[in-house]
Amino acid sequence: MYAFDGTQLSMLMNEALARAIKDQGSLTVCVLDVDHFKLINNRLGHQGADRLIDALALRLAQYVGGDSVVVRAGGDEFVLLTHDAADDAALQMMLSVISEPFSLEGERVSITASLGVSRYPDDHAEADGLLRHARQAMYRAKQNGRNTVSRFDPGQDRLVQQRQVKRRRFARAIENGELILHYQPQIDMATAEVIGFEALVRWKHPKEGLKAPDSFLPLTEGTQLETSLGEWVLRQALTQLGCWQQQGLVLPVSVNISPSHLLNPDFVPRLEGLLAANPWITTDRLKLEVVETAAMHDIKAALDTIDRCQAMGIEVAIDDFGTGFSSLTYLRQLPVDMIKIDKSFVRDMLTDPSDLAIVESVIYMARRFDRALLAEGVETLEHADALLGRGCRLAQGYGIARPMAPEAVVEWLQRWRERTDWQGLARQSRFMGEREAPSGACSR
Repeated sequence: MYAFDGTQLSMLMNEALARAIKDQGSLTVCVLDVDHFKLINNRLGHQGADRLIDALALRLAQYVGGDSVVVRAGGDEFVLLTHDAADDAALQMMLSVISEPFSLEGERVSITASLGVSRYPDDHAEADGLLRHARQAMYRAKQNGRNTVSRFDPGQDRLVQQRQVKRRRFARAIENGELILHYQPQIDMATAEVIGFEALVRWKHPKEGLKAPDSFLPLTEGTQLETSLGEWVLRQALTQLGCWQQQGLVLPVSVNISPSHLLNPDFVPRLEGLLAANPWITTDRLKLEVVETAAMHDIKAALDTIDRCQAMGIEVAIDDFGTGFSSLTYLRQLPVDMIKIDKSFVRDMLTDPSDLAIVESVIYMARRFDRALLAEGVETLEHADALLGRGCRLAQGYGIARPMAPEAVVEWLQRWRERTDWQGLARQSRFMGEREAPSGACSR
């Protein structure tokens, strides 16, 4: 049975649960949500997306068959009610059926979905509780990478509720001005010149003190908070660039952009609005860093957004390069200006041959694709020397400086010129470059 009207859902849920109780049987409730439907809707248009949903509904109804019920609960969400056994193999098969391409007016469209499951009598909740629990499990499936199945766990339910409380608290932190930006220098190791800063968010919690990003950024993943936080960081970074400019400090700042923020259709217009509100800041002073997974969701949309940013004069870097699934594909398809080698490889490159091989491979690829390259996680002069010797000049890391409050930057820049260790490395690099230059060549 397929019910097009989501208003019937409550009645159908109550009837199905009453039957399971009367027959001393079971009821499995599945909540299914199409992954990245907003991007699909943008690509196909509303009418095309509606046709896709209708085709999906019919496919689901044909798959479950029998006296099972498929209800379109709204948008791209479906609820499946079945009294038959629904083991993991059957649920995985359902996801496989969903992922088979649809043909819409000659165009082949492929989708995936996330599936959350609750089951009576394992879960003794009322009908509305079973639905809520299946929906929570579906959200967890999305957090686990999408295109997967997640079953409701009562213990996990408590964790989900706690997570929601934490998310609401973090939303208030953004509104109440509890966040601050710290800035980590980026340098050219061959000259010891500071080439810019990366803006890194911190939470100045009124009771718990300064909180590192790994304690709160996971709360934002897959939610509107990612965009809210991203826009706050962009506004704050542009404001800080203006303050530094008044002090005579003119250096670019790099800002991290989350995948969902980058792929938001409003990203470029809202960025243009922020730049228009700060006309004294030239666009080459703002740089964007995106992780590989941002492109993985929709390579076409990512390509379009990056092109539009670069057309404004904003450079774009791939952050944490090497940690994604298709690094070489992104490097070939995305016109990024810079690659950042992930710190997990750089940190252990002096002791782990595998990490060293990865670093050397990324350096080689950057050179072949004519991309600028920056190594993260440079903690010692030994790291710097090894990277320089292999052709990587740009770096950031604790060995250079930890992220610092904006008011500390000017003083740090003055002290940086007195750092004999890094200045000495730069002199050594220049000397070696002059020695290796061919006869008659001019050193710069």
